[in-house]
Amino acid sequence: MRESLDQLLLVLAIGSAVAISAKRISVPYNVALVVVGLLLVLMNVLPETPMEPGVVLMVFLPILVFQGALSADAASMRQTARPILALALPGVAISLVVTAFLAEWLIHLPLPVALLLGAVLAITDTVSVLLAFRSVRVPHRLAAIMEGESLFNDGTALVLVSVASTVVMAGHVNGLDITHMLVVAIIAGALLGTAFGTLGAIVLRRAPDDLTATLASLVVVFATSLVADHLGGSPVIAVVLAGVLVGHEMRMRLEPSRVLALQGFWETAGFVLNVWLFLLVGMQLRSDLLLREAVPILLAVVALHAGRAVAVYGCMGALRAVTRDDVPWRWQHVMVFGNVKGALSMAAVLALPATIPYRERLIAIVFGVTLITLVTQALPFRRFLTAIGLAGGAGGEAADRSRAVLIGARRAQTELDGLLASGLLSRREHAERWAAFQRDIIDAERVLRVEPETGAGGDVALHAVLSARKSAILDAARRGLITEHTARTEVAALDEQILQVFHMEHDD
Repeated sequence: MRESLDQLLLVLAIGSAVAISAKRISVPYNVALVVVGLLLVLMNVLPETPMEPGVVLMVFLPILVFQGALSADAASMRQTARPILALALPGVAISLVVTAFLAEWLIHLPLPVALLLGAVLAITDTVSVLLAFRSVRVPHRLAAIMEGESLFNDGTALVLVSVASTVVMAGHVNGLDITHMLVVAIIAGALLGTAFGTLGAIVLRRAPDDLTATLASLVVVFATSLVADHLGGSPVIAVVLAGVLVGHEMRMRLEPSRVLALQGFWETAGFVLNVWLFLLVGMQLRSDLLLREAVPILLAVVALHAGRAVAVYGCMGALRAVTRDDVPWRWQHVMVFGNVKGALSMAAVLALPATIPYRERLIAIVFGVTLITLVTQALPFRRFLTAIGLAGGAGGEAADRSRAVLIGARRAQTELDGLLASGLLSRREHAERWAAFQRDIIDAERVLRVEPETGAGGDVALHAVLSARKSAILDAARRGLITEHTARTEVAALDEQILQVFHMEHDD
């Protein structure tokens, strides 16, 4: 136990140092982690530590998937349901098959193992997509399609990973059994996810404080995953649906402080597991194996992109022909180029049974593919969006800042109305503060820079209003309405005001 704790502390210490350094030089932390992981593997610095696949499957994957689903915009995904479903269902199958047949031909893997590799590489990592889109503002519908496809793609692809691993272990293919597994996994997972998501939303609304609400959300995640696994459903599909439902209800019905507490906890949990996974793969790899698989890794990247291109252009073309739902060509190019592998793909390959054939080769190939896609695609992604004319938006930074002020001020007015209705704020205070926020709105609508307003009194009402503004701005950044840089600037100013209110409360 002591040795395991020492190794865990070493991994977290290295990961935190890398993540801090990456933030300071404006490099995505997952890119920095995978590069450092490669260097540590080649230097044989990390201890070789066996990892129990069940831990990855039942602990890591539910947390990573729920964290991505919690911040998803359910309303936007409903509006873009057709392209999302086209990519997440037939698109995943097409990508898997094309990638697998190319891997069999190029890398000379047995077909069942090539299908397993294709399933792992069909996963579109949610974290990588969100990190790429938070750096710039892109068309909202494009962001909704890619975020929704990434979430539901996770569930479909991981079901196919489970089926493919079963085929590899059994050594033969039984079409009837595979069809039964797929149908039960998808249907049972969807039903259980809906049920637990609805129940979780009710529990969160009735929790007495933020701490118990956070604990309840943790219980919901693992209860959903364990029950789905026990009943033969897909734990990932169940957790994705539960996360989307809980996230929607959370933003619609919970007070801002509770929303911030839940989002902060799950973002921290997801970040810690991302750090751990990127370095954990390095503890399963041998440097000689990674070097020996260099050529197969490059060929796997070619197969991966060929499969993704056939899936995206084919599915979007069919969708246009059948439903006249047109997705612009430039957006399709982004979907292909944005096919970046990340923590979920590595978690999926680490979760494979320890006795499965070719497991070490698959881990090495997936790590190498993740490294290449993060460095060659995630790192220059912003420049790619600029080159094809999709980065930014009308008005530039001034318009972005005005939009942030506008979103926060309108949310604050809504909070003020609620405080007045509940008797926590006098009509005079309501009128004065509502007018101040209205001035912000008028200025923002003129697309002018607006300086944050100063504190207007050290009381509970003002603290609630400032928290509401902060919550609205963070939510807007997660949905891609404003850039992460603008959100950080506005939130920092609001945090300073909240801190001033806190000091005034305690000085009184």
